[in-house]
Amino acid sequence: MKQLIAAFSLIFLAVSATALASPTNVRFAHLDKDMDGKISISEATQDKVVMKQFADLDNNDDDMISKSEFGSFKP
Repeated sequence: MKQLIAAFSLIFLAVSATALASPTNVRFAHLDKDMDGKISISEATQDKVVMKQFADLDNNDDDMISKSEFGSFKP
């Protein structure tokens, strides 16, 4: 019984991790090369679509796109 519970727990964790790896999260992680939790202008130049939206995404005008700001990204 313990093994069955452990197996279901592992399956649940795997499914949860897959759900968290949304295309937007993956794109953000790919662009955030220095892994500081923000996308700088130089990092954004890797993606033409993100670069076009950079000024609109940067809500606080700090020349960085935070993960929460990136939430409004429209591919």
